[in-house]
Amino acid sequence: MPRKPAEVLVSATDTAKELFAIYLCVVVAAAFAFVHFEAMSFLDAMWMTLVTATTTGYGDLYPKTPAGRVVAVLLMHTTTLFIIPLVTARLASKLIVDNDAFTHSEQEEIKETLREIRERLRHPS
Repeated sequence: MPRKPAEVLVSATDTAKELFAIYLCVVVAAAFAFVHFEAMSFLDAMWMTLVTATTTGYGDLYPKTPAGRVVAVLLMHTTTLFIIPLVTARLASKLIVDNDAFTHSEQEEIKETLREIRERLRHPS
């Protein structure tokens, strides 16, 4: 059974390292796209990419070509709709602790008790 896109995205960002790697790939890809479409140096493209990804937009550099504008819009939407919520969710999941969750030893004890109950029900004395 194929996995849903949301499941693939969540499993691909299980750790902070994976999430940072995806963000870095998005930023570098956008910078190379700006180098190509906007004919600027890589450092200027990285600056514009980072400023655009955070939706700060200082205005010192901005895309002038239609293709560059598409890259900027995609970058802004990817960052605000996917990267930031994933970072927030990962941080929240580390901060939220379920105090009612059973420990491993408690789970094992429950399983053993259930085995005993099943056995007694199968073979009553």
